[in-house]
Amino acid sequence: MKYVRKKAYENAIQKVKIEFGTLIGLEKDEDAYVVLKELPTLEMMQLNEAHEKGRKELLEFFVEVLPLIIVEHNLYETETEKMSNDDVARFIYEKLDLTGKVIGEYASASFFTRQNAEDAS
Repeated sequence: MKYVRKKAYENAIQKVKIEFGTLIGLEKDEDAYVVLKELPTLEMMQLNEAHEKGRKELLEFFVEVLPLIIVEHNLYETETEKMSNDDVARFIYEKLDLTGKVIGEYASASFFTRQNAEDAS
């Protein structure tokens, strides 16, 4: 058996779905979501450094990286036009509780837990 990137990439890169509909005035959390992929190695190291420095540095890091790790969302500018990843990221950062939920759930995703366990051993 061989690894074929075009076939296996979607399964190789871990993702986390974060639902937040009620935070933006919708009826249920599942009514609005983003799916974020795991960070590449260099960005993962930068994330760890930002986390060690403090909350401000962590938020600044996510401002830059968030549009790059969004792989799916269901947020629309109009009835038919989907928001760009940059617009979704800006929207998330407009609400403190939404920012906290997205970053918190992303940071506690299994791929971070696995990485932290590997770092500790």
